[in-house]
Amino acid sequence: MRQKLIEELCTVARTDDRIVLLTADLGFGVLDKFAEQFPDRYFNVGVAEQSLIATATGLAEAGFVPYCYSIATFASLRGLEFIRNGPVAHRLPVRIIGIGPGMDYGFDGLSHFAVDDVGSLRCQPGLTIWTPSDEADISSQFRSVNDLSGPVYMRILKNAVQCNAARLTSDSDPGAKISILSLGDAHLIGEKIRLRVAKLTPDVSHQAVTLIGEDTADEIQRHLAKSKICIVTESHYVVGGLSSLVAEVVATNGLNTLVIPSGVTSLPIGKLGSSTYLTNRFMTDLDSVLSKVQSELSSQASDL
Repeated sequence: MRQKLIEELCTVARTDDRIVLLTADLGFGVLDKFAEQFPDRYFNVGVAEQSLIATATGLAEAGFVPYCYSIATFASLRGLEFIRNGPVAHRLPVRIIGIGPGMDYGFDGLSHFAVDDVGSLRCQPGLTIWTPSDEADISSQFRSVNDLSGPVYMRILKNAVQCNAARLTSDSDPGAKISILSLGDAHLIGEKIRLRVAKLTPDVSHQAVTLIGEDTADEIQRHLAKSKICIVTESHYVVGGLSSLVAEVVATNGLNTLVIPSGVTSLPIGKLGSSTYLTNRFMTDLDSVLSKVQSELSSQASDL
């Protein structure tokens, strides 16, 4: 998916000379296409993520639209103070590309696992988080995200996947009795849950959340207006990310919806492996999710 993102960035940069691309000594082979086409608008600041954000902030203040490329944990956590005091505080159009959400970097370990990036950035006023589910989302959403006036954090998978779930938007239909909301790349797990829940009841829906911005809470509220259960799946700690956002919406709007989080439940350290292995080891066991759904359905049936 990172290759597709750079392709879209190159396409827009051909007609918008304000766009510049910065990297913290990463992305070789991925960023070559932009560097070759726009050598005067490509900068490598070295292994210095805080300087990456600081430089981008200055460029944005000067009228440019800078894109900062790094691994998700480095882009979001190492530069957090500079994101807060720079593009957030001054409402500047800095775009932070974070590659490898969740445990996408597998064998590289905790230093590369973006399991707390959304929680760290979601509380920053005016900062939009973009989590495209597949390359189709990148193609269809990139230009509108590029046009946003404030800062954006882009949570991008390394490799391409295909998302069959509907996308949550302001035009989405109300969710079913059991609604599944998946953050970006987690739609693959969300679909596994949907198929298993469908064996219990046909009244189940699945939407992928690709944007966390100023309208997302309202979109979730409308979507869950008739839902009795909302299962939230994400490649992130169950605290601070989409699960927490959904719980906040339910609590502050008095919705009669049980929120069942499915995400990373423990510190992902120790024995490592592929992203699939890590998902099975550190994320919520799907059997426990189904058990909670069955228990709640039985409780609701007994109340009738």
